[in-house]
Amino acid sequence: MIAPKLISDFVPALSVDDTGEYALMQMHEYNVNNLAVTDGAKYAGLVSMEEVINMKHLNLSLKNLIANFRRPFVYDDAHVYDVMKAAVEFNVKVVPVIDEEENYLGLISAESCMRAFATLNSVSDKGGIIELERSVGDYSLSEVARIVEENEAQILSFYTQRNHEEGTIQITIKLNTTELSGIISAFERYEYQVLGVFNETEYTEDMKERYDALMRYLNV
Repeated sequence: MIAPKLISDFVPALSVDDTGEYALMQMHEYNVNNLAVTDGAKYAGLVSMEEVINMKHLNLSLKNLIANFRRPFVYDDAHVYDVMKAAVEFNVKVVPVIDEEENYLGLISAESCMRAFATLNSVSDKGGIIELERSVGDYSLSEVARIVEENEAQILSFYTQRNHEEGTIQITIKLNTTELSGIISAFERYEYQVLGVFNETEYTEDMKERYDALMRYLNV
């Protein structure tokens, strides 16, 4: 899933010729703390509500803030993971998208990014979750897939987290079934440590709570 498919159609960009007062009005209307600023067709940077509020006179144009603009962005061929990386690195809830000539194409909101990430990871699909741990030296993606498939199941999503200090890797897999006992026994036979198991009900309730909390945060 690449960046242009995530662009929010309803969030406008500001112009360097817009006033600070207008910028604040737009931020309040669209419930964001940052907006992209363009200079003609080119991306100039991202302006924050705090920067605008601190202007000496709100009737002055945003040109007076250009030197302070941060420039988080992704190119139009970026993956959703690149968008999330930019948002985390710059601590922003919106990420501008530009082309190779730095023409501004649009803005990706944190909400649309998280929805895309949820789709990418099969969050809405039914199934159970298994969390495993394995030493890095013994880890094999093909082995994990083989164990699952030998138990007549399929992997819907798969991701890992490496613990460099302990030399282990944590593996989280979502499967297309909630009948997990046979699969868990198979992993244990192959000496995987099972860290956690979540059935459909537990997983759905937990994800709903986390999603609701995230949406409340994004709307602050």
